[in-house]
Amino acid sequence: MSNAVSVRDALGTARATAAFKFHLDLHLDKEETHLYRIIRERVSVPDQGKAVGVIAGTIPQDRNAEFIAWMFPLLGHQDRENMTRVWRMVMPAEVFAGAIQLVHQAVGPGWAELNRRIPELAA
Repeated sequence: MSNAVSVRDALGTARATAAFKFHLDLHLDKEETHLYRIIRERVSVPDQGKAVGVIAGTIPQDRNAEFIAWMFPLLGHQDRENMTRVWRMVMPAEVFAGAIQLVHQAVGPGWAELNRRIPELAA
């Protein structure tokens, strides 16, 4: 992909991107099928929250909005709910308030379902 981009080959870049996405989707599907199940079964919710905190701490603060805008539309309703609940647990209230506004923008019409699942968000 790097070569296609560097020589400004639009068709080569598109092909490389499609191949990369195909393999990434396979990887993420396997991760979701196997890893998330194991985590849910064997890692307590507070420990899951700690892990998310560590991971979130690696994202540069100036890229948080970009990260949320990218990630939340890719998640299904259950994962959005889980992520939001974990963030609510581990983030200071003022940080969560800012993050949840970005989530609202990112999920668009999916916001109603997230509010239905987490009624405290509407308050």
